[in-house]
Amino acid sequence: MMEQDMNVLHGLTLCQRVEICFASGGVGAAAVVLFSYVLFALRISSALGVKAPIPLKSPDIYRPLFWGGLWGIPFGLLIGAAWKSLYLFGFLYVLAPLLALFLIFLPLGGAGLFGLRQGPMFTLYLLLVNLPFGIITALVARAIIGTHL
Repeated sequence: MMEQDMNVLHGLTLCQRVEICFASGGVGAAAVVLFSYVLFALRISSALGVKAPIPLKSPDIYRPLFWGGLWGIPFGLLIGAAWKSLYLFGFLYVLAPLLALFLIFLPLGGAGLFGLRQGPMFTLYLLLVNLPFGIITALVARAIIGTHL
């Protein structure tokens, strides 16, 4: 079965893999948004100093979904090499967007490296809330690619 799966993967063009993973990354980002509501409902967010979950209203919701899709593109470029350990790769893949968030986007937004100007609990929250991204991206990509058998 695994060899047949690899043949399907290699039958896809690079563009198709990137398109699939762009969509998968968007779903992974949606999982992060929904997880922020779970953490809020469980009062974990407030314990970590976060006052509200990610807004679902327009235009606020589009930013994380778009960025999730963009982070899905490199995932799609690497999916061939990671196929045999796709779920482990997905679980670890969250480190790439987290590092960009911690080292580029938070400092540019005034929150400092790792968001530490907001406090270490905020950094912990960001780590926790983003955990579903990579694994959900991998699950969705595998589900889409697997339907072509």
